[in-house]
Amino acid sequence: MEAPLPEWFASFAGTGVGTVTRDGFVEPYIGDLRGVHGEPRLVILGLNPGHYFPEMQSRDGVFADEIRQRGSYSAWAASQPYHREPWWSFRGGTNVYFTSRLAFTAAWLGDPTVTFNDLLIFELYPWHSTAVTAPIRPPGAIIENFVWQPVAEISTSHVIAFGKHWAQLAERLDLPIVAQLGVGGDDYGSTVPSRAVRVYRLPSKQLLVIEWHAGSAGPPRRDEAELLRRTLETLS
Repeated sequence: MEAPLPEWFASFAGTGVGTVTRDGFVEPYIGDLRGVHGEPRLVILGLNPGHYFPEMQSRDGVFADEIRQRGSYSAWAASQPYHREPWWSFRGGTNVYFTSRLAFTAAWLGDPTVTFNDLLIFELYPWHSTAVTAPIRPPGAIIENFVWQPVAEISTSHVIAFGKHWAQLAERLDLPIVAQLGVGGDDYGSTVPSRAVRVYRLPSKQLLVIEWHAGSAGPPRRDEAELLRRTLETLS
């Protein structure tokens, strides 16, 4: 691995089901980063690409062959690889991770016609592990170069992150905090007792909205997404 990848790789030391594999290719983002099919309308931040499937994600797997055929990782990432064949046949249906985030995007934008071209997902840590079992602490310069700078070029006022690890990173990077909602902050009407939301100001002036709740690092349901969006409209 060439710098700065060794530092990024070393920023997470998961054990057990959190053990990281180097056998698969890294997936720092999924979506149309270059806007070939249309500029994304919402950015969502995840933790890492999740479980490793060697048949698809190894260096000689199906997806690696697709990347070579398409000529670049960016072209492959823009092709909705987890929302088409051969992924559907391999996994026996749709990918819940991506379909739940697409549903959130539709609720957030108030547009039921959204497609995966409207959504761009970045990962805090781009290597595969089945679970996140330890803190993820990438150097600030890596997040600046590989996340904040690309995000700044997307025309969205809000960047949505799921998982408390992003809040820990925001605090470590001393991002200015704009609002604390839910657990440990102001009540904004959420019906989920464990839900916490923290809002920070990015260097680009976009609002980084971080949400987490007990038992899941996934997005809230439609009514909760719409409630949060209305609450944040006064902060933009």
